[in-house]
Amino acid sequence: MKRLILSAVIASATLTGALAQQNDQRLNKAITDKGYFQKAWKSAPSFRDLLKRRKAAVNQFRAIPTAALHPITIRAFATAEQRAGTRHVIIREHQYLNDSGYNNGGFDLGIGTPDHVIAAIAGDIIDSYVTQAAIKGVAIDSLAINIKQTGHSLQNWGLDYTIFIDSPASDQQLEELRVLAEKNSPLYQFSIRAHKVNTTVELHKSAEELEIPPTYQPGLREFIEWETRKGEANKQLRESGQRPDKAKFGGYAYDYPYSRKNEFTPAQSESYLNPDGPTAFINPSSGVTVLQVRHHRVLQDHPQIFGGNDLGPTAVESHIGLLGSCFTHVAEGTAARNRIPLDTLNVALTAQFDPRSGRKGYEQTPLYPTDIQMRVVISSPRSEAEIRQLVADTERGCPIYNLVTNAQEIKGGIKRVIAKNK
Repeated sequence: MKRLILSAVIASATLTGALAQQNDQRLNKAITDKGYFQKAWKSAPSFRDLLKRRKAAVNQFRAIPTAALHPITIRAFATAEQRAGTRHVIIREHQYLNDSGYNNGGFDLGIGTPDHVIAAIAGDIIDSYVTQAAIKGVAIDSLAINIKQTGHSLQNWGLDYTIFIDSPASDQQLEELRVLAEKNSPLYQFSIRAHKVNTTVELHKSAEELEIPPTYQPGLREFIEWETRKGEANKQLRESGQRPDKAKFGGYAYDYPYSRKNEFTPAQSESYLNPDGPTAFINPSSGVTVLQVRHHRVLQDHPQIFGGNDLGPTAVESHIGLLGSCFTHVAEGTAARNRIPLDTLNVALTAQFDPRSGRKGYEQTPLYPTDIQMRVVISSPRSEAEIRQLVADTERGCPIYNLVTNAQEIKGGIKRVIAKNK
């Protein structure tokens, strides 16, 4: 009996080893055999396949009776994550982190909110190009977008984007496509208008002196205190013409020298894509919009009713969430400068989005989000008057709050390319 069991074990191990060796050989062939790789690459869905799927999705959505569609309440939640101060954004089942780079005192755990919101706008614009090309029958073989900020104030961002396109369409067709894409991009139309943000403040009083239990971990109050001390020390050093003492502040003060560069995958190694600034492209296989800033990538997608796979928040949802994320970030810094202790800092946002926009009877209904409500919930030992002043100061200094409440100028252009991964 023991011999039978031993024989079975040996046979099983031999078979497992043979299968593993076979898999290794296949993997090695896929990596080293150029012809094998090219065959696999050519069998992948092309951008023209994506256009066909997008047109089918548009037709499917148009077939939904208008009476079956209703306004959608967009909901987003942003919180300052305790001892790290990193912003955690939750939108439905999706979530992401926003963080500053090392040079700005962060831990580089995610995209900074200004770059992220610019990338979100770019992602919505390029997605609109795909939809309009599908509707109008404009052939596209490759599409990517770079976007940069040219303005120099909180109120004037001055966005400038370039679409890189590989297409047999004429210059006139591409110019018509640009006009249609901008006209039908929710975030483009949202950004060129000024909007009101209705803010409410909810204060929960916390103890003036913390009670520290044995298992206590540092929280948001300690992070704010650390930010306060770091800022005051850096200010004194700058005024005296010296550089900050990195040893004293853990290497995260003022001018941390390390900055990772972006590394594109082979399929997205086109030389025209900005390696450090906000970039977006659409995956032909899934139709998902990929936002890239340096080494960070974030997905934007449509829900199934709009022909997507719901692999990420929509561009509109991302924008609303980033307003809350940016607000928490600026509130942290404002509290530190004014020596206001905070124990929790949460921002809940809602906005209205109407999918009936443009349909008969809804021609004047905006295709962008409206009625933005922001509820700021803070735990602090300070008075309600001090906290309300903190919120007002944060609104004045928050970049994305000013982006939303001021009309922005967006310039766009198209540049023809021949994609390397075609």
